[in-house]
Amino acid sequence: QSVNGLIMTLRSMPQPVIASIEGSAAGFGISLVAACDLAIASDQAVFSLAYCHIGASPDGGASWHLPRSIGMKRSMELVLLGDRFDANSAERIGLINRVVGAEDLSQATHQLAMSLVQGPAAILATSKQLLNQSYAQSLEEQLVAEQAAFINGMLGAEFAEGVTAFCEKRRPDFVKISRP
Repeated sequence: QSVNGLIMTLRSMPQPVIASIEGSAAGFGISLVAACDLAIASDQAVFSLAYCHIGASPDGGASWHLPRSIGMKRSMELVLLGDRFDANSAERIGLINRVVGAEDLSQATHQLAMSLVQGPAAILATSKQLLNQSYAQSLEEQLVAEQAAFINGMLGAEFAEGVTAFCEKRRPDFVKISRP
């Protein structure tokens, strides 16, 4: 149950969650990567969903997240064959967002995190929620949800700061708005 709780926590957090993969992500490690919102990996990272090699089925939401992020055929390949693959392959199939040199992973992860921290926190949370709920909604329902979120956002301080900064030809300072 604690494994399921961890995955549910990652998905329900309003803040974006970043996976930073340095070495090997195998089995449940891939479930964690797939559950995160963004993923960055070292060019030395390796991946394998090798449950089939030990007579087990996937856990940690892998059977739910993978088809949604990399497609059914790729998911079947990972689950049914359990082959190892490198970071470049993980990026190519959409499991991760980017690959960096091993020596640059920590700094690149920090830069990615800082980009999110400096963004409009409430809008990032709303955007994450919209993307998460899109799996269970029809297009019409999603359009209504987007419209409501957009209107609500327009009434907020983050939108005001973004528009003001645009007009003043400067970068918006969402940190002062979102985190007083």
